[in-house]
Amino acid sequence: MKELVAPTPAEPDVGYLVPNVELPPLCSPKFRPGPPSDQAQVSGHFVAELIASSGCIDLHQLCIAPEKMCWVLYCDIMCINHDGALLDACIAALIAALRTVTLPHVDFDAETEKMVVHEDRRKHLEILSFPAATTYAMFEDNVLISIFSDILISDPTAEEENLCSGVLTIVVQGSQLCSVHKPGGSPLSETQLQDCIALAHRRGNSINKMVASAISSPER
Repeated sequence: MKELVAPTPAEPDVGYLVPNVELPPLCSPKFRPGPPSDQAQVSGHFVAELIASSGCIDLHQLCIAPEKMCWVLYCDIMCINHDGALLDACIAALIAALRTVTLPHVDFDAETEKMVVHEDRRKHLEILSFPAATTYAMFEDNVLISIFSDILISDPTAEEENLCSGVLTIVVQGSQLCSVHKPGGSPLSETQLQDCIALAHRRGNSINKMVASAISSPER
């Protein structure tokens, strides 16, 4: 959803991008109707921080008239089947949506503050980079005596996430490391972390190719 609003005094020539993650009871029996769950709020905050820090979209292009009017894009990410690696799916879905969204041209008269929205004249957003996330589940091998996790599984299911000793999410964009998110759990050795980052780069390329293929598909 989108609407036209006034920009903030601190950033008078910048628009808004507001992601929100929704986890309804439809996606998993562990969620109940009512206020957003803790996981939904944490996931939404992570996605918002990632979009801001990665610089994948220049929010200046959402400005119509400095200090007067700009676009705000509400990005509601609705989960319909929660089966693990939620952040991976949220980021892929959001980037795919941003790559396909179009905004109508707006004529704004600064003196009269009147505007005319031309729905027949639309333009795509310019996406500067394409972040992609890879989540790992960490398991400890009790047979081996080690302070580090011994088994790492990429793209875990919800059951594997419930049984694991920790979760790690790595976000890359192109050849750059964008974010490492590890909310507690078992520790990782430096070698394990580097292996996870290398795999995240390879998987990130595959994710972006699949998103591009889905967008260009005539059946979309």
